[in-house]
Amino acid sequence: MNQKTISIVFSTRKDNPFFIGHLKQTCGIEDVEILQYSNDGKYSLTEIYNKALREAQNDIIVFSHDDVFFEHSSNWGKSIIDHFKHSEFGILGKAGTTSITESGRWWDEPLFMVGQVWHQQKDPVTYQDVKWECRYSGNFGGNIIQTILVDGLFFAIHRERIKKEFDESIKGFHFYDIDFSLANHFEGVKVGVMFDIMITHKSIGLTDREWEDNRIRFVSKWKKYLPYSMKPQIMYEEMDLAIANQPKLAIIIHGKDSEDSLPNCIESIIGKTRYQNYRMYVVYHGVRENHKMKIQEYSKQRKNIAFIEYQNTNPASIRNNVVKNHVDVDTNVLLFCHPDIRLLNDAISRCIQIYLDNKNEIGTIGIRLHANDNTISHAGFIIFVDKNNQIGITHKGLKSYYAYNPGVERDILGCSGAFLMVHKNLFLSVGGFSEHYKAFYEDIEFNLKSIIAGKINYFIGDAVAYLSEALQGTPHDTERVSIQYEDFQRII
Repeated sequence: MNQKTISIVFSTRKDNPFFIGHLKQTCGIEDVEILQYSNDGKYSLTEIYNKALREAQNDIIVFSHDDVFFEHSSNWGKSIIDHFKHSEFGILGKAGTTSITESGRWWDEPLFMVGQVWHQQKDPVTYQDVKWECRYSGNFGGNIIQTILVDGLFFAIHRERIKKEFDESIKGFHFYDIDFSLANHFEGVKVGVMFDIMITHKSIGLTDREWEDNRIRFVSKWKKYLPYSMKPQIMYEEMDLAIANQPKLAIIIHGKDSEDSLPNCIESIIGKTRYQNYRMYVVYHGVRENHKMKIQEYSKQRKNIAFIEYQNTNPASIRNNVVKNHVDVDTNVLLFCHPDIRLLNDAISRCIQIYLDNKNEIGTIGIRLHANDNTISHAGFIIFVDKNNQIGITHKGLKSYYAYNPGVERDILGCSGAFLMVHKNLFLSVGGFSEHYKAFYEDIEFNLKSIIAGKINYFIGDAVAYLSEALQGTPHDTERVSIQYEDFQRII
């Protein structure tokens, strides 16, 4: 088989030369094979697509609805060939999920959906074309995100890698895609979503009686497996960053009574960070004597670690005091770090790099944090207004797998104090953390004070750490981080 070209398959009610021409113009492949199957409803899509599996001349086969269009000269066909060439995936689509419920509706759990698809329809009043994007996750560029299934709007398969054909007991034009991709997933075929092909769908995919009937058949077929989900791996890359003229960094770790979290945090910093010009300040209060002795002994064995004990229990007050009275005078940058943090890559060097590149405007800097189940704990703060017209703040991407920006996001609301970097002079000039709060929210207010001071806050999505589930039960990491309305009004 020719591995440098593809076959494109679509079913249509009547001959569609315009769509054939569009496919040829945009795919970027001269000798592309296009298989048009005219079908007035006599055959189901499973029958049509199985026929295409037998008749296609190429092993890479693209299945598409005939009401989609691509950017001209997008060369999307070459992208698909490259994806299959450089990966082990057998099925690739533009939208999918890592979980499916007992209902069979793959969009029931939006936090686990993956992909981005544009839609276009005519406004019923103005008759003008209206275009919008359904963004189920971040845009991961040339990367592929593994899922358990993909939507049939547009997907590609490598015929030599799939294990199951389309189930022809599924009649009509619905659930053929979900069943096909899930069946192959269960047979070990890698299914995934790609992002470097821009596609616009001239439909919003409404359900009907046939859709509901096929949903019931699908649920009956897979009943013993549903609900079903996979636990994706955290996406990150190791970094090899060498930074010249390093500003002095103070890493302030405000601890708690735990034997394991602090050593793991410190070891991850030492093990992952190439940055050299830093000093750690380990701050504790209310620590049991046996733990205190272990931590102090641990600190003595490592250079650049200072152990500081406080009787005060107000986190904001403690951190402010450390900066004013303990941090070396020649310190340039502060990093506030929770002891449950465990770095997965050199997040510190990456944040310093972004700080140096944007020194004149930058306010706070934060990173992507994951819980122990690999879901997102934090990908920046976002503001919302609830059904009672109350203002609140939550963590972007919370409890999802991929609802975050994987790159550098500029001009955000702010980031969690569990890992927060800031210039020392800015910290002092805005008065540090507000000591008004007994616990939590002081980092939210600090981010807002940074904006009010004319600075721009940054989120670094490719700098990554675990944040232990120890915080998941607190108001700071629940599904909604609610700030009291009167306190928020006081801030602004």
